[in-house]
Amino acid sequence: MKKILLILGMLAVGTGSASAETGFLGLEVQGFDKKVAKILGQIDQNGVLVKNVAIGEAGAIAGFRRGDLIIEFNRQKISNFDALLKVVIKTKPGQKIPVTVKRNGRTVKLILQSGRRPASWKVANGSFANYPDIGITVSAITKKVRERFALRWDSIGVVVTLVDSKSKVVATGLKPGDVIVQANLKEIWQPKQLTKIITAAKNSEKAEILILIESPHGLRYSLLPLNK
Repeated sequence: MKKILLILGMLAVGTGSASAETGFLGLEVQGFDKKVAKILGQIDQNGVLVKNVAIGEAGAIAGFRRGDLIIEFNRQKISNFDALLKVVIKTKPGQKIPVTVKRNGRTVKLILQSGRRPASWKVANGSFANYPDIGITVSAITKKVRERFALRWDSIGVVVTLVDSKSKVVATGLKPGDVIVQANLKEIWQPKQLTKIITAAKNSEKAEILILIESPHGLRYSLLPLNK
């Protein structure tokens, strides 16, 4: 199978000295070959498979599902991955795009309104924070960090890189590679955001904060002790 993946809408198209942001779609797609087409009962191998859909983003709002086969995008026939890419890079934020997909043998028409890439999807520069009084170190999720910890393509948050085995954190089950998605119900994606929430809690003499943890076992809320 063609091993080319794309988080649609996360490309920048050069326009002179500046760059124009393409519409953010929040879809991960993958091309396929004749063997897969045969398994799916396709006469040909035209189209691109939707591999994943980011929760709450444009693709999900439009009604895309995993396994949808994109055969037409913005009134352009889609024969393969490259054909889709050529159309996607021309989209703009806020644009309404008609899309036709094959789903379980049925033809489904969707209207996709592209958005702007959220700040939480723009993390490019690495940053980290060490909390020795808590017993953890966390890092922003860059491409390299995502690969190092084998994180999902759409994981948003800060990843735990170190846990002090002698700290109270161990009792929460928090481990290196886990992602802290929220702190006190606020979405975070930079260590400085977590630091701000921890500092505010300590100034209010709170002994714990509530964090949402994403691990290989799923999502769970847990109380994070603010001292060892």
